[in-house]
Amino acid sequence: MERIVIGEYKFYQSTNNIQNKDKIVILYHGWGGTAKGYIELAEEIAQEGFGVLIPDILNHDERYPLENHFDSNVTRNYFWNTVFHTINEFNEFLRVIGVKKNSTILVGNSMGGFIANGIFAKEPEISGLANINGSGSFVLTEKIFRIRDGRDEISQAEESRLKKYDPIDKMISLSPVLLMHGDSDTIIPIEGQKNYYKYITKEEKRTNVEMKIFEKVNHEFTPKMIEKLITWLKEIKN
Repeated sequence: MERIVIGEYKFYQSTNNIQNKDKIVILYHGWGGTAKGYIELAEEIAQEGFGVLIPDILNHDERYPLENHFDSNVTRNYFWNTVFHTINEFNEFLRVIGVKKNSTILVGNSMGGFIANGIFAKEPEISGLANINGSGSFVLTEKIFRIRDGRDEISQAEESRLKKYDPIDKMISLSPVLLMHGDSDTIIPIEGQKNYYKYITKEEKRTNVEMKIFEKVNHEFTPKMIEKLITWLKEIKN
């Protein structure tokens, strides 16, 4: 993997001529994670013939990193802003690196799953989405966060802001979707994934959507999940 810096964008890429690849996987890491931490996965995906990009995410890596992502006040103040910022900058990121939307497949884990799902809901040309341990139902997930943490109910203004990005009720790509989640996740509630799956299969009548639930798995990106992801990527590439 090669480390690239173009202006404010910093990322790893799998090959020098990535723009010439038919399919390019963009990997988004989780809250408090690092782009570097996904290099091994990226290399495994690249071996299957994909170009792979791992962007630095705002408030992580070399883009104004926070001192302690897992302080509860830090998470509450920065999590959604980071998700929204990354969704907003997607088109500019693609323009800078010279990659077409219809060549890209979005893969995100945890916070990265929120990001990938949020982009997918706004960009119908995207070729596929894999959301691992994240959520495609932003308002519902925030409400569950608040109940779990004993916080006040979400305000009308906060809910309106979330709805602007919430994949629920948005025009979405018709490309394949893979949702994976551990059934014992204590960090990101599985209800968000289930609600998004219900939305795109029942309301949108989509059939090229798969939800895989892993029994007795907490908030982990397990080898079995990676194996399933690789299999799914190869299927939609062919």
